[in-house]
Amino acid sequence: MSTGQRLRQVKEDIDRIERFLPVMKRVLTMLRVEIRTYQERIEDLEYRQRQLELRWEARGEHALGKTIEASLEAEILIRTENLVGVDIEEVKAVKAHCRLSQVLICQSAASAAISDLAIERLQLSERLRIERSNVARLEDAEEEFVFLINGSEQVRLPPLHEELARLARAMDEENGMAASIARLLREREADKHQELETWPLLG
Repeated sequence: MSTGQRLRQVKEDIDRIERFLPVMKRVLTMLRVEIRTYQERIEDLEYRQRQLELRWEARGEHALGKTIEASLEAEILIRTENLVGVDIEEVKAVKAHCRLSQVLICQSAASAAISDLAIERLQLSERLRIERSNVARLEDAEEEFVFLINGSEQVRLPPLHEELARLARAMDEENGMAASIARLLREREADKHQELETWPLLG
């Protein structure tokens, strides 16, 4: 590959990276906005969870509370979404129910209240689990984009710029040599013409 061809290739590599960097930075900004939104949502869910745990402490220690808690099942309805290139799970609904006989649960207001509270705790817990998983995916993507951006700016671009400068100098030298050779050839051609013009006079 000639110096000129390599020079063009390096310029194209630099242009491609420099065009792509702003796009990656915009995506990174959007990712960070989404991460903050999810973190705020998680903080709200965690606050509600703490409130539920305080209420559960008073009732969950009873044998019936433990029995109800152990018999709970949850069904989560989710929809996969693509958010800034990251697959996340959007919670549509969390349905929970108790496998125990409804006669047993509804035999008193206390047991019904314990069942409702246990179901609410499970629903919230499942929602939190999914939202934390979403944040983890978004944070992994953020880390990857930071790595790509830093790698491009700090690892790939500096050597390419150095090579570009070196190739430009080499091209200048080649062009200078070519110009010198062309000048010598012109001078030699002029000398030949001079000789041809001189010979007839001598003849």
